[in-house]
Amino acid sequence: MMKKTIWFMAILMGITGVLHAQLEGLHGEYSERKDGVHSGNQFRTSFYNDGFFGIPTFSDPTIYGGEWPINSGKSYLIDASVLVGSEVVCADGIVRHIITEPVAIGDGTNSSGKIGPNGEHYTFLPLPGFSNPDTNKVAMNKWKWSWPPFWPDKINDPVDPGWPGKWNGYFGKDIFNADEEGFFVIDDYANKEYPFYPDSRDPNRRGLGMRVWVRSFQWSQTLVEDALFCLYDIENIGTFKHDKMVFGYKIGNIMGHVLNTSFGNESQDDCGGYDLQADMAYSWDYDGIGTGGWGPVGYFGAAFLESPGNPYDGIDNDGDGQNGSGGVITESMFTAHTLTVGEPIVVIDYSTFERTVMAMPNDTVKIQWQDQIYRFWPGKEIREIPFNSVDDNLNGLIDENIGVTIGTPPNEVTRYLYLGAKCINYFTGEGKENILIDERRDDGIDNDRDWDSGIDDVGLDGVANSHDPGEKDGLPSSGRGTTFPGEPHVDKTDIDESDMLGLTSFYLYLYTSLPLWDDENVWKALIPGRLDDLLENGDTELMFGSGYFPMKPGQIERFSMGLICGEDKEDLFENKKWVAKAYSENYNFSQAPIIPTVRAIPSDGKVTLIWDDRAEKSWDPIAGRDFEGYRIYRSTDPGWNDAKPITDAQGFKTYLKPIAQFDLVNEYKGYAAIPVKGVHFWLGENTGIVHTWTDTTVRNGQTYYYAVTSYDHGLPEQGIPPTECSKYIAVGATGVIDKGPNVVIVRPEAPGAGFIPSQIEEAKWLEGSTSTAKIEVHIVDPRAIQNATYRITFEDTLLNVENMKNVPATKNFTLVNTTTGDTLLKKSTLFHNGDVLPILEGFLLSFIGNADYLHFNSYGSRWSRPGIYPFTVTPFRYQNQPVKLMGGIFQIIFGEVGMDTSSLYYRGTTPIPVTPVNFTIRNIQTGKKVAFAFRERDKKKGEEGKFTFRTITQYSDEIIFLTPDSMASWQVTMSSSQTDTLQPSAGDTLLLFFNTPSLSHDIYQFTLKAEGFDKTLAKKELDEIRVVPNPYIVANAWEPQNLYASGRGPRELHFIHLPPKCTIRIFDISGQLVAELRHESEAWDGTAIWNMRTKDNLDISYGIYLYHVEADGIGNKIGKFAVIK
Repeated sequence: MMKKTIWFMAILMGITGVLHAQLEGLHGEYSERKDGVHSGNQFRTSFYNDGFFGIPTFSDPTIYGGEWPINSGKSYLIDASVLVGSEVVCADGIVRHIITEPVAIGDGTNSSGKIGPNGEHYTFLPLPGFSNPDTNKVAMNKWKWSWPPFWPDKINDPVDPGWPGKWNGYFGKDIFNADEEGFFVIDDYANKEYPFYPDSRDPNRRGLGMRVWVRSFQWSQTLVEDALFCLYDIENIGTFKHDKMVFGYKIGNIMGHVLNTSFGNESQDDCGGYDLQADMAYSWDYDGIGTGGWGPVGYFGAAFLESPGNPYDGIDNDGDGQNGSGGVITESMFTAHTLTVGEPIVVIDYSTFERTVMAMPNDTVKIQWQDQIYRFWPGKEIREIPFNSVDDNLNGLIDENIGVTIGTPPNEVTRYLYLGAKCINYFTGEGKENILIDERRDDGIDNDRDWDSGIDDVGLDGVANSHDPGEKDGLPSSGRGTTFPGEPHVDKTDIDESDMLGLTSFYLYLYTSLPLWDDENVWKALIPGRLDDLLENGDTELMFGSGYFPMKPGQIERFSMGLICGEDKEDLFENKKWVAKAYSENYNFSQAPIIPTVRAIPSDGKVTLIWDDRAEKSWDPIAGRDFEGYRIYRSTDPGWNDAKPITDAQGFKTYLKPIAQFDLVNEYKGYAAIPVKGVHFWLGENTGIVHTWTDTTVRNGQTYYYAVTSYDHGLPEQGIPPTECSKYIAVGATGVIDKGPNVVIVRPEAPGAGFIPSQIEEAKWLEGSTSTAKIEVHIVDPRAIQNATYRITFEDTLLNVENMKNVPATKNFTLVNTTTGDTLLKKSTLFHNGDVLPILEGFLLSFIGNADYLHFNSYGSRWSRPGIYPFTVTPFRYQNQPVKLMGGIFQIIFGEVGMDTSSLYYRGTTPIPVTPVNFTIRNIQTGKKVAFAFRERDKKKGEEGKFTFRTITQYSDEIIFLTPDSMASWQVTMSSSQTDTLQPSAGDTLLLFFNTPSLSHDIYQFTLKAEGFDKTLAKKELDEIRVVPNPYIVANAWEPQNLYASGRGPRELHFIHLPPKCTIRIFDISGQLVAELRHESEAWDGTAIWNMRTKDNLDISYGIYLYHVEADGIGNKIGKFAVIK
């Protein structure tokens, strides 16, 4: 395979010159046909890089055809195929209608593309170079390994030729706006059914000379979670000018089918209809009952989101110019009239579509269209002839009377597509200045004037700050004529700049009546104005189109579809409305935060989830940094079917109720201001952000699916609701599971015999520490816990706060594993309440009550009894005398004079003498006495040495705390009160609590013990071995989903509390060995699962069974269980 890659790169790199030359050597090849799977939201389908979406074969269980909801097995779509057709004159002079379609389903069937006489495919085929040549998968943004070494269409990028290692995104280089995006390129090079040669430069190129750039998108966003977007940029790379082209789409549905089962009669009761105003065709099941009796079957629709534009017919086809100038199409334009000499007429040069207004001469006017000459003379009766792409009535408008006639004479009614539409009056010039009539996406003009130089001036690659051409030049840089997207809101990136035709035909038919390879009959089905009525209760298929329109060499037209599901017709049309809105806004709905990466740790009766903080750094291109919180979902089903739904007013599921939610503490809480489908998103209750959560409501043995989603708060002032990231999981038919990084699958289990869980052996402040902070150590991941001791040390700093100078405060902390010597955190500043620290070596630290700075806590301080004078605590102050504030929790204990003695201290130059006193001060945290000075100001004879207030003076004595280096710290006095008038006496205690931050002398140490296994304990616990469930009756709730189309599906019997290594032998009641299991696991996992099949791989019978567990060096356990029918 590597040789193939090198060969392919050599071929591409050998092609030199401009971009056209880079792609000129490439054309579609059947050998390049590859597949992909879209499963980025509720709609899952396979697709192929020939333009086909659905199931090309019914024998491969890994292929999905329009499954909705995902993981349900319920299928709605067999095939969706793009069709491109044109009316041409072939080399043999015969006018033919050539249509190219994908290879599609099964060669030779009604749903297959054309096959040549030698088995070759006359169909769309994929170009090489747009996927990894060493894989068989289409390039998708979710599979980086599927990308090519470089992109052939980006070789001429002067800044980054080929974009190697970058995603070739619709929104720009390496931009991942969509949850899933697929990309491939096809052409009709191989369609040589008829002798038509579209490119005079290359006689080998056949078909119509069309190359198609195909992209498909999915978003998990609630508004569009039931849809797939398909974009086809169709480019005329030949030299032939097509005057009468049509694009079509074919839908083969199978409403109510179950994947991997035979069709039976399920395809025989399908129905189809269309809605011209909604530009949508849709299908439903006649009786609403699917294969096997499931129901109700939903609805499936395919909607035109963007159709080709006709910028040459003089008509406002898409109706967006109605508020501007111009004439109005009326039925009077459709009536015949006779030409007279001198009357004004409009003559069109069909090679350029330039109009010339002139007076009707007295001679014949000749106008050429393709190889035909149209003649007009005075006296000739003229009227507009629909569908011929010619201005037959010489008013400058082309086919303004396209319509459909319903009924039979005399009751027939004609409905015209463009009646009432704005148009250009070429006689007066009215409407020429209305740039929304005949607007184009390749004229380099910001037709609807929505380009914003402040945010859109990012250059041709669509990416800001890449310094590519056009960036920050003050002008809208169009991607026209290049393979680059160009800047937002101009030409390629602005769908409003196309005069879209919309849905112009709809054909309902039975599958057997119209082969996809029958060009002429497919052309008839796509004639504009053909709009069939309903067709019910049959093998119904849908074909619809948009046309006619011209395509000059080098011209690109876009054909875009939305494949949509809904619970019923009302829900389908509601979903279509949001899909169309998202498309019309170029998918510029608010972008969900980055998807978090989640781990799960199962334990006995609980599951712990751990996730990262990447989502909190998300940047939304519209709302900026708008992350708001996390939601946690749990289900026993991969489709989240047992999660509680939140419905809209019509009862349709809009959200799921999370089992837990955590959000930022900010101004956003409660219900969001902007609803989604009438439902207001719950933003949370300002709980604070966490990165771990433990579910203690689980059942051992049950498999659980968890998702942690990130969400934002939206932008209510701009009408943008909150957006939540996806919770993607897809289960394949073979049981292979694909999932997003935020989804985990986990099964809690009972521990094995002899298991010793991890634990915190010791956690404390070391001697000398005074911090009043509480540090909590949480074991989050018990598997990762080591036998180790950890130490937290601090640096401090001094602040000036609240009229206090040099107040101590925590500066940072460092965490060291003293057993290994590893520094786990260095100088971290995450020591405040609510700060979220990373999980390290299986544990999580949290700081509670670490004070911002050292200060007295009056609420936590008190006298030991009521009635004593109030106390006041302030920093000692005297002139500029230095002060050093101490922290901690202190007791001033009162007794008799002489129980302690104060220290000598100089207040300025005045000494405060040594005095025997009636109190002592103790630091509760250290257990040590605290030195103090005693300034006796209330001196009553006989009361010397007692701490008093107002016994003889109006003053209070002063107690001055002294630091070990004899500096003053806090000062304690008493103050007046009308109610509390007692002096402290023997037996009284004053508790003084200082909110003390963690400082440089503080050390916190804790020791953890890892999980282990104790053989002696295991011997004692052998009797706890059990079989669950016992008896086994028919089935068990924790058994996995049945992946098979028929039959019982997998069964499970669990042996629990097993030692780490043992052998389990199962016998029938007669003593015959039925099965033997070998259990080897970590000590925490004491479960072995038996699939209830014998050693010969046969299902066991119902009855009584014996089991024997043998664990070397530990012992044996014998038991029995029953299996009941």
